[in-house]
Amino acid sequence: MQEENDVLLRQIKAFSQGLGYLLGKGNGNPGNEIVFPQKEAQKLPNQEQLEQFISDGTLHEATRFLFSRRYAMSEEKFIVLGTWYFGEINNMSDSQLMQNNYTRHEIELGLEQLGRIQRGET
Repeated sequence: MQEENDVLLRQIKAFSQGLGYLLGKGNGNPGNEIVFPQKEAQKLPNQEQLEQFISDGTLHEATRFLFSRRYAMSEEKFIVLGTWYFGEINNMSDSQLMQNNYTRHEIELGLEQLGRIQRGET
């Protein structure tokens, strides 16, 4: 009863319930959670290098770089990185792709290659 009237005790109780929830890995029903804000969405490995290739307009070099990193990370991260990369260049206009000597067909081929890797065919 006293804790209901005392602001500090209510805060301590809420904190301990949240901490208990975290330590118990979600078991139970604490009623409160502690949420830690993320500073920034974390970039994937090699994403910055690929962004640089894209901004430089060297898409063929970027694609070679991407596939050269296949075994340098987990397959899951590689698939995510490749999907991000081909999504980024697919968002380019046809004229931008043409200026960079790249085609939508090459994007399709890259995505097909990622699909084969994900299915374990390559």
